[in-house]
Amino acid sequence: MVLHIFRLSGSMPAVRRMLVCAAFCALLQALFHVWPDAAQARDIDTREAATLLHSQPQGLLILDVRTPDEFRLGHLPGARNMDFFGGRFDVDAAALPKDQPVLLYCRTGRRSAEAADTLEKAGVTTILHMSQGIEAWQKAGLPLEK
Repeated sequence: MVLHIFRLSGSMPAVRRMLVCAAFCALLQALFHVWPDAAQARDIDTREAATLLHSQPQGLLILDVRTPDEFRLGHLPGARNMDFFGGRFDVDAAALPKDQPVLLYCRTGRRSAEAADTLEKAGVTTILHMSQGIEAWQKAGLPLEK
């Protein structure tokens, strides 16, 4: 289609050629804005995370992306530690099952937001990001495992 437009451009007046190119560019831009992403993390609060842990959907993977020292101080029940700053996060993210839901958190929500981007790029399709972090979980008086 693009080649066809450019082949015709030699026989078109300049103004019409410019309008055809502008319309084509507008169409491309619209497609890129409407096209859905393969995966997109959804932010959830601590209340939603607690409800999720209580119902435990089948295959739910709970990822704590803090350091191992932070993890040892206390983590969500059933969580697995995958240190975002540990140097292997990209490799470990690529090895995760793509079709299992992932509940992701850190201390305040910043690291886990970056980790969510990495998981999206790795092809994980369902990412639930506890955006307020484990600090909000603790402030709400919710249980931790040690």
